[in-house]
Amino acid sequence: MTSNNKFTDLEIWQAANELGNKLFSILNLVSFTNEPAIKDQMTISVGAIADHIAAGFGCDNKFEFIRFLGLSKASAAELQSQIIRCYNRNYISKEIQDKLIASTDDVTTKMDAFIKELDFTLQEDDVTRNHNPGSRKPGKEYMVSPEAVISTLQAAKPLGAYPHARKAGNLLFLSGIGSRQAIDNKIPGLVLDTDGKIIKYDIEAECHAVFANVKAVLEASGSCWENMIDVTVFLTNMKKDFEIYNKIYGKYFQGINACRTTVEVKSLPTPIAIELKVIATL
Repeated sequence: MTSNNKFTDLEIWQAANELGNKLFSILNLVSFTNEPAIKDQMTISVGAIADHIAAGFGCDNKFEFIRFLGLSKASAAELQSQIIRCYNRNYISKEIQDKLIASTDDVTTKMDAFIKELDFTLQEDDVTRNHNPGSRKPGKEYMVSPEAVISTLQAAKPLGAYPHARKAGNLLFLSGIGSRQAIDNKIPGLVLDTDGKIIKYDIEAECHAVFANVKAVLEASGSCWENMIDVTVFLTNMKKDFEIYNKIYGKYFQGINACRTTVEVKSLPTPIAIELKVIATL
């Protein structure tokens, strides 16, 4: 999993262990006569930071290691809250509080960097397996890391068991994105009869809505509008809507130079008139 033979070789564990030593040396000088539980809580929290790192190292896959590192970060945040409480109750000075907070931040920063490193290797493994299906073996090692799968409240909720986007190496793949609005799930300009059949729709309004959804997913994924490299557009009425859509598209995509394919489909899963499928760089 890593080039280290033992969890004690890990820089993040060493930093967490050093934080524990620093905290203990300070706590041993403080009297918690009225609230001894605070000392116990801090001892447990700082110990959990290092212990979760060790437990993650001992797992048999990177995905589980990332999960345990997330638990370690949670313990670090918990410790910072307890440090602040100690200062608020005059058990420690402002100087000591700031030093302990800074030391905890340093450990968390190192963990964030290590998580990114593990996540990147997971994505590389995923790409390799996609190109070499015979290399697949059963096991959790091949699960997608949480950081590689993107969902956002700024775009309409997916209709099924799929995310808004997924990272693979330096590429970002968006699921089909339609014109439903995130705030109320409505399709702008759409009017239906009592049987759910379309009375009228507004392709212009839907174009603006679908582009806004795509932009939201890109930004939630750490990419941006300018990073799009391939766009597939699905229209339900090519003859009626292409001219309007193409004009609006030209304004949004001026200077982007993404490859584009536009096709007509009989229908889409909801009564939308347009949907985009996008590939972008990260």
